[in-house]
Amino acid sequence: MMQNCDINLDGEIDREEFYNFIKQLTADTFIIVSQKLIITLAVAPAVALATKRSTEKVPGVGNVVQKIPNSVYASLVTLAVVWFQKQTFGDDPKY
Repeated sequence: MMQNCDINLDGEIDREEFYNFIKQLTADTFIIVSQKLIITLAVAPAVALATKRSTEKVPGVGNVVQKIPNSVYASLVTLAVVWFQKQTFGDDPKY
């Protein structure tokens, strides 16, 4: 990404090139962080409640699922999604 911002190809980044680099870097980061936040804060709890309703009818599992409050169940699924995202993306600087 830094080579793309080095307009004059001198191997160094001046003030204007640095500004463009930071602008591009923050735009990419904002998109990735926004997508992860939407998945974590909106989609995961909705999916959790939908799966809870569908598993309540399963023999054996249904009784256990019915005893768990919706807020606890949604929080557990959301934590699982966050853990999965961390395991999948790890320490990759792009994410």
